[in-house]
Amino acid sequence: MEVTGTREAFAQMLSERGVYKKLGVDRSTVAGWKRRLAEGHSISLDKMEEMLTKYGATVAQEKIWKVP
Repeated sequence: MEVTGTREAFAQMLSERGVYKKLGVDRSTVAGWKRRLAEGHSISLDKMEEMLTKYGATVAQEKIWKVP
């Protein structure tokens, strides 16, 4: 499944039951991330990308920057 945006991909990953086992973290850690997302708080981009990589997700298209 393709998801647009790191935050959206992270939320999709967290919706999987038992994902904490794949990520090698405590259930309470995943619960905390879910709570932070639901409340609109931020989670570092580096942490989201690290966990998505552990999960087995891959980047479909790299960010493209156009600098003047």
